[in-house]
Amino acid sequence: MSKLERHLARIRPTLRSLDPRRDRKHGLVRLGVAACVALTAALGPVYWVKAVDRLGDDAATNASANYDDREFGGGNSLVVDKNALYEARGLIPEDEPYRVVAGPGVDGATELTEPHIGEYARYFLMPRRPDPDARWVLCYGCDLSAFGDELEVVWRDELGIAIGRLRE
Repeated sequence: MSKLERHLARIRPTLRSLDPRRDRKHGLVRLGVAACVALTAALGPVYWVKAVDRLGDDAATNASANYDDREFGGGNSLVVDKNALYEARGLIPEDEPYRVVAGPGVDGATELTEPHIGEYARYFLMPRRPDPDARWVLCYGCDLSAFGDELEVVWRDELGIAIGRLRE
């Protein structure tokens, strides 16, 4: 390799960086980054102030909720009678399994009640565990006659919810 070729090999990267097309590409990228930073700097404080202001409203709403609303949370949209779940919690021993049998016979039920009350009861009645063959039955609008004389109803409300225990 001649002396001239070695010299050209050394300065080629420098010559490539001086290409005006390359500077134009980097210039557009730099302009885009600068525009994004400027937009963020201009709009960021406005949205930050709005978010902080909304936090106060959310805190006031949460503070005004009563104990039942806080405990039931999202269940308020599917639980028809809160007392029924409180009664189930009080009547079913913690070490006994239970089953939820849902049906369409609950007054005041929403479209979410029948398909999801079992999952919500699973959360609410912890540490009790659901079992399809359990003796304890939470009947949420079900047909009690399907159990015949085997079910001893221990609690019932006027909305169509009952709690019972199957006889041994």
